[in-house]
Formats: sequence, structure tokens, C-alpha cells
Amino acid sequence: MKNDIERIVSEYLTYYPEERVNMSKLIELIIHNKENISNLFNRKNFEGHITASGFIYCLSEDKLLLLEHKSLNKFLQPGGHVEKEDSEMISAAKREVLEETGISNMECVSISGDINVPFDINSHYIPANEKKHEDGHYHHDFRYLFIINRLEDITIDYNESNDYKWVSVSSLLDDGNFGLSIKKIVSLIRNKKKIMNK
Repeated sequence: MKNDIERIVSEYLTYYPEERVNMSKLIELIIHNKENISNLFNRKNFEGHITASGFIYCLSEDKLLLLEHKSLNKFLQPGGHVEKEDSEMISAAKREVLEETGISNMECVSISGDINVPFDINSHYIPANEKKHEDGHYHHDFRYLFIINRLEDITIDYNESNDYKWVSVSSLLDDGNFGLSIKKIVSLIRNKKKIMNK
């Protein structure tokens, strides 16, 4: 399924055609690596690479789970690099969520009939990290939305995160790190609740 990245991006853009310009670096990366798909996920590819993350939404509390990232010192959704054993993009996001939070019982809410199409794709610059001998580069993060019914005990990986917190969705609407993603989440949750209440 990771070989289907071009198709996933193409389908994503049918929902958000206005984002094509913002995705130019990702589209260039895909074009440059058509003959070497694995390079799209290689963390040592400092042209940039694709990552996967998962926003965890608690239905009963109307809150999202954020982890305090150890290197970046920011509260972010769980996520990280795509590994060789990840057969699909959604599998990478689920694995990252499980590793970083201990949560496994969750439902994916998708914009498409194909759950590998993320609800958001965000390209952002990652500064150089001397400890890891990594140059500055771009992460093209495929973001997925997962729902749990009630708050669960969280088991964070202290190698990755310092802490965690549950945050109301509305409080993140004007947050520069999340703005557009949160608006999309609000829309997806609203639609999900309508379906549940029928």
C-alpha cells in the first residue's frame, strides 16, 4: 500500500484541491522518487520524507490527546517515521499511536472510503538535530483521526515524550500548530455524531 502514495495524495487532493500549492514539496518528492519508493520514507533522506501521525479524540469528553515531544518541546499528536514493516500508511499511524500512548482500541474516521487517505497532510520543516546527525529537512505528515469512547490510561514512551494532556478541541482552533487540522477534525466529528444519532 505504501506504493500507492501517489494515488493516496491524488485522492486527498480531490477533497482539498486548494491545498495543491502547499503540497508542492511533497509532490516534487514523489516525482523525484518514482523509481525508489522506499526513499519517500527514509529518515536519512534530507530532501524530506513522509511520516504518519494520529489525532486521538475522546468522544465522551470532546478532547484530543497531545504529547509533549521530547526533542521539539511542543505538545503534538502522536506520530513518527514510517517503518519497513508498515504495510499501509494507516498501519504506520496506528503503530505510532500504540507505541507512544498504549492505546489500541480506536476507530479511524476517514474522509474517504479508503482509510489510507488521511484527513490532513501537513508539510513542515524539522530543524537540524546534531545529536542524531540529521540535517534540517521536511516532514510530510499524513494525519489520521482516531476516536475512543472514553478517557483511557495513557502509557507514554519517555524516550519520545515528557508528558501528555487532554485538551478541548475548541481551545486548539486558533493554535498556529493545529489550526487547519482542528477545523477538519471538528467537521469530521460533527459528521460522525450525526451518523451515530440517526
